[in-house]
Amino acid sequence: MDQSAGDLLSSERAEILYSMSLFLLKGFLSDQSRDVCCCFCSVQMSDVVPWLLKAFVLSRENPSLFQEVCRLLACIFLLATIDSTAQLPLFSSGSLSLNHWAAYFHQNSVGTYLNCQYFASLKSLPRKNDSKAPLEDFTNESDEGLSKFLRFSSADIGHLEIHIKEFFHRLPDVPIVCISMLEGDFVNVLGEILLLPSYFPAWMLLSRFDSTNKPITMLLPVDAILEETQHEDSSTKELDNPMRTADKNWQCPWGYTIVDYVAPTFRKILEENFISLSSAILTLNDGQANVRWWSHRMKLNNHLDKMLKDMEESWLGPWKCLLLGYHLTDQHIEAALTNLIAGLGLELKFELNPVLIKVILGGATSGDEVQDCVSQLMSYQGYFGRGRCCGKDRLRAFSSCCIESETLKTIECLIKSTVNELTEPTDRCPVIFVLDTNVQMLPWENLPVVRNQEIYRMPSIGSVFLALTRSNNYWKDARVIAPPFPVIDPLNTFYLLNPSGDLSSTQEEFDQLFKNYKWKGKAGYAPTAEELVLALRNHDLFLYFGHGSGTQYVSRKEIEKLDNCAAALLMGCSSGTLHCKGGYAPQGAPLSYLSAGSPAVIANLWDVSDKDIDRFSKALLDSWLQENFMASKSCSKCCQLTQEFESMAIAVEDNDRPRRRGTRGKKSEQMNDSSNRCTCGNRRVTSYLSEARRACRLPLMIGGSPVCYGVPTIIRKK
Repeated sequence: MDQSAGDLLSSERAEILYSMSLFLLKGFLSDQSRDVCCCFCSVQMSDVVPWLLKAFVLSRENPSLFQEVCRLLACIFLLATIDSTAQLPLFSSGSLSLNHWAAYFHQNSVGTYLNCQYFASLKSLPRKNDSKAPLEDFTNESDEGLSKFLRFSSADIGHLEIHIKEFFHRLPDVPIVCISMLEGDFVNVLGEILLLPSYFPAWMLLSRFDSTNKPITMLLPVDAILEETQHEDSSTKELDNPMRTADKNWQCPWGYTIVDYVAPTFRKILEENFISLSSAILTLNDGQANVRWWSHRMKLNNHLDKMLKDMEESWLGPWKCLLLGYHLTDQHIEAALTNLIAGLGLELKFELNPVLIKVILGGATSGDEVQDCVSQLMSYQGYFGRGRCCGKDRLRAFSSCCIESETLKTIECLIKSTVNELTEPTDRCPVIFVLDTNVQMLPWENLPVVRNQEIYRMPSIGSVFLALTRSNNYWKDARVIAPPFPVIDPLNTFYLLNPSGDLSSTQEEFDQLFKNYKWKGKAGYAPTAEELVLALRNHDLFLYFGHGSGTQYVSRKEIEKLDNCAAALLMGCSSGTLHCKGGYAPQGAPLSYLSAGSPAVIANLWDVSDKDIDRFSKALLDSWLQENFMASKSCSKCCQLTQEFESMAIAVEDNDRPRRRGTRGKKSEQMNDSSNRCTCGNRRVTSYLSEARRACRLPLMIGGSPVCYGVPTIIRKK
């Protein structure tokens, strides 16, 4: 089957097959009549899918084309649901649903460039016989098998179905949510096929899956979030010329993507944030300017809050429930689910996805939202949806079944009685977001619906498998039963504090505390790159408080050479930013840490001020160490450190300035939510991230900047 091996024209052949498929797709799914002009007029959906599967195989080494092929395959499996005559050449057993096929190809389309890099790194790392490695290297037969497994490609439906079954079986048991934004040709194709009366600039392709539940895949129309003219007047003109003086202009790290069209406010907010932080030093001795500066900062925080609310309501609408984790105790959900599915099954003429109903019941905030989701299920059969940006008049119903008014009333009563039986969730399992390159810059973790949800973000499914495999191999070497996720011990920490020497306030707050706890580290000066490499290899946790991501002290290349790496807290400006240049793979410190084997990296998506981010860091470290103390009550050091954190205060000043220059702040808010405290010792690094964000004076403009790259990582004493 692998005739493509050694084929010098494989990409060209794949490009031809893809272009032909895209062109013909418009014809046989459109309601418009087709003119008979050549042999291609008789081509059906069943003919196009094998072409694309062949392109799927041929384009493996061309990440850009491979992404487009996978996206089109995912869309085809969704679009086939609106035309019962469109027969797909699926394997005869029929054990995989359309959701399985669509979700599989969607996840393949995300992080294609990075997957190529990760798989290449597996081959370049040292082997087991490297005596210098403190642990047995993770590159063994099972990891090489993982690489081959993830790079599997076959145009044979039977072989591919077997592979897809194993793929879903190997997934972790926490939900993974893939999000992509489709633009360009896909917008035109969807517009023609769906006969939309009005134009949408983009479509969101969203998939949700795990090892135990049937996948959910959905297309949602995306309209531009209109920005208010008041925003420009109040934020850009309020600061006078002296305050707007900056050493350099803000450089957008992603160039230009569809996000700049559908959410233009976000780019302006980040630029204003950079300008205001750069001008902070000019307000120190001017009381009125200081008041205006803080007023401007508060307005930026409010504008970001409004933009995130608009994103959620406009793009997701009632389907925001798809972003939430499952209830950890869901007995009530299961009972309600059984009753609702039984009732709906009697009224509707198509098969319902029980997992989708479960997610709706577990995530909807009101009975009206459940009703809205079910109403859309009846119209679009669970493969398409719409947020507030799209009314019924803009997205026609596809379902062939006609719902009578009496049936609608029956369904409405059934939903009300079901919702009344549900209880408010006390805790949810974590969720992993796999974000496509053109949407990863947005702070999805700060959408209102998920602000209390434990979220990790990863660049691809391949990186998720790789992180979990490395963790399993570590415990295999230790000859103990592996936990489901990586484990880090916060007592085994190395810190790098104020290496540039100009963040004296931050050093004063943390230096003595770290010394009292006898953590290894450096403060006030920069160690050598070799020292930092050893620290990353030999410790569980690395704390960095300085400018940027710290790659000026240890380069990304040096980090990527490591065979295992500590989890990291990188609290510098834009330490978590991914730089995207055209069609090249995104680059950034978090990706280097992940490539080196770090299970989790908490870093900032944009620039931050030192005092406010110190509040965040203090609150987060406090939660980690308090949790560790509660899990190991006999440890006197944990007790001592927890008491020191609780007694630590950050001085109240009038100004907050950027991490890159050093400045002022106000007293940290204390976390008073004890519902997340438990004695099981199995809390994770982001279990308290939402509380730490609320400790900031600007909970979104500063608190919204830190996000966690990685997989769920347990914190406990090893």
